[in-house]
Amino acid sequence: MAYHSIQGLAHGRLDLLNQLRTFLVTTTGWTLHDDQSADPQPYFVFKSHGESGAEDVYLQFRISTTSGRIHVAAFQYWIAATHTGVNEASHTSYTYLRVEDSADFIFWLFADLDHVFVVTKLVSTYYGHYSGLLKRFWSGAVALTQAAVTAGSGVVLQVNDATVVTPGQDYVIKDDAGIERVRVSAIDTAATPNTITVETLVRDYASGAKIGEDPQPVVNSYYNAPGTFYAVNKFDGWTSASGQQGRCGAAHGGLQGETDPEMRYGTTILFPWLASMSGSAAYQELRGELIEIFSVGGGNVASEDTIQIGTDSYRVFNLTTGGWCAVKE
Repeated sequence: MAYHSIQGLAHGRLDLLNQLRTFLVTTTGWTLHDDQSADPQPYFVFKSHGESGAEDVYLQFRISTTSGRIHVAAFQYWIAATHTGVNEASHTSYTYLRVEDSADFIFWLFADLDHVFVVTKLVSTYYGHYSGLLKRFWSGAVALTQAAVTAGSGVVLQVNDATVVTPGQDYVIKDDAGIERVRVSAIDTAATPNTITVETLVRDYASGAKIGEDPQPVVNSYYNAPGTFYAVNKFDGWTSASGQQGRCGAAHGGLQGETDPEMRYGTTILFPWLASMSGSAAYQELRGELIEIFSVGGGNVASEDTIQIGTDSYRVFNLTTGGWCAVKE
């Protein structure tokens, strides 16, 4: 599916929730995985396998019990039959869309099958929220287990392709129920199917489990993104809903004010928003960058302006806390 964007007017937060459903499912191609529009706190869970078709993205948008909010949560997996999530990434105080309960407000939606970015305008203030995959710096290649495996030492996994891993290196294995970090001790690419041997496996995994460098780089941001976010997992798995904290920083080195406009040709420079895992030093790493969202200086533009670069158009917003951003339309 292609990249899509719309601007619209919402008549309160429930209207935005419904318009978001139409945009993601009908326009962009996400699956409506769980429709709980009749719930006292209406919500939808959307699922995507990403632009590559090999990803796992589960996002829930729910009318919050707190006014002015649509709560957002990301999950490793969502069980639609029981309306329950596995390994949530969210925070009740921060991961939400900033909205009006019943009054009209303007919004912008930007999405592909990898991510969704929502901008809302309340009076004259712009709020942004990012959820979905990062443009990862690690490989997205995964090996799929061909049979269920049992926890233990020296565990041999039958996989479709063992060439995506290297003996002596650490990887992440996940299925719909669990996730952990494992060290690969050996591979056999001559066997049919291929096999991967791991030193230790803490829990059992189902057939179809994925093993790779970064098989699910899904994040859920604060209401005033770009800034702090929570990831579904870090390099060694999941701890708690807010246990995988990260943050975004613009790769401009503080020079954005001197490069916008760039004096030689009066152009606006777009800098990527980098995403890193923060918190304890044991978990710090530069994980990737936001998809199609860039930092700009603001000296050559105003909010809601567009910047044209070749055939691509970018909408500019001065987001609260997040600062000047240009988002691909």
